[in-house]
Amino acid sequence: MKKIIIIILSIMAVFCFVRLKSSPKLNIVDVNDKSGFTDEYSQEELCLNFIKESMSSQSGGIYTNYLENPKVEEMASGHEILSESEGLIMLYYARIRDKEEFDKHFNIVKDKMLDKTGLVRWRIKEDDHTLSISSASIDDLRILRALIHAYEVWNDKDYYNMMKKINKGMLKYNIYEGNLNNYYDMEYKYKSQQIDAAYIDLHTIKLLSNINSKWLEVYDNGLNVIEDGYLYDEFPLYKKVYGIDEAKYVDSEVINSIDAFLVILHLSEVGVVKEETIQWIRKQINYGQGIFAQYYVGTGEPVEKVECTATYAIAARIAKNIGDKSLYTAIINRMLALQVQDETNPIYGSFGDIVTLKVYSFDNLQALLAFKP
Repeated sequence: MKKIIIIILSIMAVFCFVRLKSSPKLNIVDVNDKSGFTDEYSQEELCLNFIKESMSSQSGGIYTNYLENPKVEEMASGHEILSESEGLIMLYYARIRDKEEFDKHFNIVKDKMLDKTGLVRWRIKEDDHTLSISSASIDDLRILRALIHAYEVWNDKDYYNMMKKINKGMLKYNIYEGNLNNYYDMEYKYKSQQIDAAYIDLHTIKLLSNINSKWLEVYDNGLNVIEDGYLYDEFPLYKKVYGIDEAKYVDSEVINSIDAFLVILHLSEVGVVKEETIQWIRKQINYGQGIFAQYYVGTGEPVEKVECTATYAIAARIAKNIGDKSLYTAIINRMLALQVQDETNPIYGSFGDIVTLKVYSFDNLQALLAFKP
């Protein structure tokens, strides 16, 4: 059972806070509000339209895939709705200040995904809100960040109240031995004893520490875990799965670039990203063949020369966080080369495969955040 739960965890953001008279005030600077990054891309609207028109349920929930899968698999697929996707689109709508669209997804999370524990079930179907029996801490943190930013923008107490519920649930169920953990199983009442480094959203944890000081220990321990996973200067990325009891990483011959780049994103948001890592990214973009989906840990060589939209999208946000506009533009151009431009294709405007018609919400939602991180 534990194996299944670990497999189903979704892969995996942005903002500031608070001004309710009876609520704590948090003095937070929006790390992603960078001046000088004002370019508008028409491709953003194409991507957003595709998501709204071709990858959304009747209630507006974002489908995992463009193509339906009638079976319930161990991995999310088909027209299942993920807390990951809802958090990403909530971040986007909070960023562009579209309250009507934000509220559609806020209500999906509140009414269909929020568990009595205060945690968010990681996947549902439009007609089956109990499909999942576990949470995913990265997704709950992402939703918390969206709520924090939305509350600052619109001062809607409903956002603040839900933020408090999720925050309380995470402190109770997603902290193990002082560390953030991967998930909590609501049915078996089981706390994960591992943490993916990519789940340690340092900026959001720091925001939450202004609400409850218990998060300060989680932040410090999380940063130590990330630093322990650094590979080496010639290949300056990060390992994936850390065993909390064992106090060491699980060995792996291959790393996924999405996982590694989410770690780098989180480091860049709190100003501690390594210069070696940034130089490696610049080299791949400016002088190499690009960034690929997987690499061998021992050599730093790509497993296959397959590019991924989400990796470029996350890399673009990293470039924005460090204030490097030329790198940002170069990465965005790499990402746009993967967008479907054929108006006769049914997935026109998306980031997907024109032959198989495979389109993943994660790629497209990360692309939206790259335009408006």
